Amino acid sequence: MKTLLHLTAYALALLSLAACSDSGEYVNRDGTICYSHWTFSFGRLYDTLPGVDPSSFKPVNDWLGHDRNAAFFKSQRVEGVHIATLEADRYPLFRDKNDYYYRNRPLHVADMASFKVLKWNDDDMWAADRKYAYYDSLRIEADMPTFKVKTWNIAVDRNHVYRFGKPLPLADPATYDDDWKHLYSRDKKHIWYLGELVEDADYATFTVDEDGNARDARGPFRGAHRDTTLNHHHYHPEPL
Repeated sequence: MKTLLHLTAYALALLSLAACSDSGEYVNRDGTICYSHWTFSFGRLYDTLPGVDPSSFKPVNDWLGHDRNAAFFKSQRVEGVHIATLEADRYPLFRDKNDYYYRNRPLHVADMASFKVLKWNDDDMWAADRKYAYYDSLRIEADMPTFKVKTWNIAVDRNHVYRFGKPLPLADPATYDDDWKHLYSRDKKHIWYLGELVEDADYATFTVDEDGNARDARGPFRGAHRDTTLNHHHYHPEPL
């Protein structure tokens, strides 16, 4: 329980810092266009937009702008955008007539007409068109008729489990449980810790207690690996 409370407090602290760091606006400082934002560590910063044409720069909102040549996500230059059709969708997603962009990267959407966001927050996005799935700016060759988003970082189709947009090796989509215990997940045959396969685990006896401590009949684990740091004079494994 203490481990869970510590993780929750840490996550809330990170969210608070992210919220502070993401609040910003475009400002003109004596003819130089900057993205102004506040950070917890350094206070207010002014990031100069690289290669910007100050005379033609226009903000779209507080995180997207453009000049006559390029778009800007915050202070990051985004080339290849059709400026006349540039529009913000939802942070940090924007589009033009040809493509969608996540932060400063193009998605290379295969079919603009069928593109839709499936699950979204400020840090993660799952989307799809009729040909491909997308995680943030990563395009995924999924089996689209069976593709389904399960959690903020997990999706499945009939062939794969996708964790942060990438196939999780050996995972069985039909039995995969990402929310098993603490940071451990499993399917009918395998166990993972934060997406890393726990290779030496005895599946039948592997358990995780309420504090997130994992062990099997042969001993304890630290993350994805067997804990070999214990003094074996004081540790007596349970009989198989």
